[in-house]
Amino acid sequence: MQYNWDEILRHSIVDNKIKASHLQHIPKLKDCQNWQDVKFLGRVNYKFKYTNYEGGLIKYNSKIYYINSKQIQAVSNYIKWDTSNIINVIEDAE
Repeated sequence: MQYNWDEILRHSIVDNKIKASHLQHIPKLKDCQNWQDVKFLGRVNYKFKYTNYEGGLIKYNSKIYYINSKQIQAVSNYIKWDTSNIINVIEDAE
């Protein structure tokens, strides 16, 4: 079965919650042409078996991306985001 991850991820945050399987597929944003166009959605802190997500989720060009805490800190010198919102990561039902 072929999934359209862009479409799934676009609607993956509901009531400040995201499934762990969706978080795993969110691309990491390396760089951005204009940080002014970025909307900060909320902080995430979750440990997978081999990866630790400690950062935040943002919306840029109608897509959701993950940025790590060092990126948030670096950008905070130029952009004032409200980083108090927490997005809870929930385990998927097996």
